[in-house]
Amino acid sequence: MPKEKASPAETLGFLRRILPRLKPYRPHLVGAGVLMLFSTGVGLAFPLLVGTLIDAPSQALLNSIAIGLIGLFSGQAVVNFTQSYLTASVSERVVAELRNDTFRALVYQPPGFFATRRVGELTSRLASDAGLIQGVLRFGVPELIRQGVFLVGALALVTYTNPRLTLVTLTAIPFAVVVGWFFGRRVRRLSTTIQDRLAGAVARAEQVFTQIRTVQSFTRESWETEAYGTEVNAARDEGLRRAVARASLTGIVTFVAFGAIVLVIWEGGRLVLAGDLTSGQLVAFLMYAVTISGAITSLAGFWGNLQEAAGAAQRIWEILDTPVAIVAPAVPTRLPVPSRGVVRYEGVSFRYGPDLPLVLRGIDLTVEEGETVAIVGSSGVGKSTLVSLLPRFFDVEEGRVTLDGIDVREAALDELRKRIGFVPQEPMLFAGTVKENLLYGNLEATDSEIEEAARAAHAYEFITSFPEGFDQAIGERGVTLSAGQRQRIAIARVMLERPKILILDEASSSLDAESEALVQDALERLMSDRTTLVIAHRLSTVIRAERILVLDDGVIAEEGSHSELLRRSHVYDRLYRRQFEDALASTEVGERG
Repeated sequence: MPKEKASPAETLGFLRRILPRLKPYRPHLVGAGVLMLFSTGVGLAFPLLVGTLIDAPSQALLNSIAIGLIGLFSGQAVVNFTQSYLTASVSERVVAELRNDTFRALVYQPPGFFATRRVGELTSRLASDAGLIQGVLRFGVPELIRQGVFLVGALALVTYTNPRLTLVTLTAIPFAVVVGWFFGRRVRRLSTTIQDRLAGAVARAEQVFTQIRTVQSFTRESWETEAYGTEVNAARDEGLRRAVARASLTGIVTFVAFGAIVLVIWEGGRLVLAGDLTSGQLVAFLMYAVTISGAITSLAGFWGNLQEAAGAAQRIWEILDTPVAIVAPAVPTRLPVPSRGVVRYEGVSFRYGPDLPLVLRGIDLTVEEGETVAIVGSSGVGKSTLVSLLPRFFDVEEGRVTLDGIDVREAALDELRKRIGFVPQEPMLFAGTVKENLLYGNLEATDSEIEEAARAAHAYEFITSFPEGFDQAIGERGVTLSAGQRQRIAIARVMLERPKILILDEASSSLDAESEALVQDALERLMSDRTTLVIAHRLSTVIRAERILVLDDGVIAEEGSHSELLRRSHVYDRLYRRQFEDALASTEVGERG
């Protein structure tokens, strides 16, 4: 998380990192800069022209100057439009690229990265934090340049016109700088806190919406509303403190600036009375003094905005600077084609963190081509961890995992994972249509291939019963579908992927008997001629497996067929009777009948 206190180094760091992103758009920025200089030049010339207008000796000259001003400001309006569009187009493109880079940095992180972070907080960084940066690029930087030119130009002109009055005007600058620095630090610190609070609120809201059935089944609507309100109200309170800081900054700087104007009017009035200054010259000088005061106020406000953007940027840089834990080698080894699907674990040990105990210890395992291996064991013993090492969702601490003789760490990640299909116990579908979810397995699949996969997964019948068929929207995470329907769509999706290896987190363990039968038949079709690793929860899966591994205390305690293990393994017999008691009872009842 970003530090609470502001520092010039962090602000400069923000500028150093954002400027390279602006380089590709130098023509746009140069064009906008030239147009801005022209517009600012018109603004600087205006007080002089007004002074000349007031001191005009004839009606004809008065009319000419007035008409000239109208024409000048018409041109300035066109220039301002073009400059504003160029600046906005650059800010939109830069922030879009920043969001894309941040999303890319996140999406390539392994699952372990997201296990310790709230998804809502990460999405908040993509949205609100990047939005603050966009605001500074679109409005803050152009205003900084414009007001900076106004300040320097106006100071040069008033110094040339009347050095005495210039000294009076300059009395405001030191005070404004000190005030801007002091309150800018506070605004930055509060802005960082606000972003953190809002990220927490977004994370909670996302969690509630994705688990709305659980929330409502436990009647926790009021509790969740109160918890969300606590986060939002905390952000509101910090926002009010920031409003006080920004209002104080604006109020004090405005007071100092216009106090200086009062002094200019007083001193200028004395000079007019003494005959050392004309009325037109005094008006022109006053307009320059107002320009200087406005520039100082705007620059102080920009400093506050820059502090906010720097704080938001720190949260984005944190993501961009987080190294991806699982990366492909610079020169990957090609996996054999066609793939045999032979999997080996050689002395594999793994732990989730340097200070945590080993989950797996010295695992040696070979799964031959087309073999189905079931993995059983107590909850938390490392079954899911074992199979997650194959597609490199995590990397081994010791030993190695190979696919067709190639260490998975030496293969290209996309090539490795395309050969592995994964069907989880709770399939995750995306908001969208049935067809879009199926195509996720193979973006180039034809309609006939999609239908064939749906039929093989016993999903075609219920899909075609929908009003929109394959174009039916299924809601967030497939909420409009039953558990069995979601599972069959997930199986069809993997069928379209055509992997050589399957990882099944017992995809039928939470289904009713009818749905289980359909899903089990679909899984058998999917498993045909494929190497399969199954995390087993159901008796039927264990019995069908060619080999069963009993995982206990981080090691493979026993292995063999179902009947062999029942005869000689006390560990398996205990697991079998404890985990599959209901299924066993059903089987015995059926046999007695």
